[in-house]
Amino acid sequence: MMKLECCGLSSTQTKQIIDAKFGDKTETLVDPDMIAARKVKNGEIDYYLGSCMTGGGGSLATAIMVLGYSNCLVVSKQGNCPSEKEIRHMIYSGNHKAFGYVKTHTDIVVPAIVKALIDKAEGIAE
Repeated sequence: MMKLECCGLSSTQTKQIIDAKFGDKTETLVDPDMIAARKVKNGEIDYYLGSCMTGGGGSLATAIMVLGYSNCLVVSKQGNCPSEKEIRHMIYSGNHKAFGYVKTHTDIVVPAIVKALIDKAEGIAE
């Protein structure tokens, strides 16, 4: 079962979306950014999903500090919400552990991120 930390401004909404759509394949937690990032670093949690106003600051900044820039991915930015196909390609193109996105993109971005992570873990081709 994949373990996900939901952080940032829309952490509760993120958890609700994941639990409703992927509850049979995921376990979700809501913790402060620093605690969540440390859990990912220690291997207790698989992935960190953090929302903020810009997508690349705020919540993801903590993950960058703890996990390193190469383990973090800005999925959406202000004025740029990628399609599900684009998000899937981003997920498959790297081995990131933390994902940042704009709070107002939560409903679109979160299901696409989690679906791609699950499919990738299950060996389903991009």
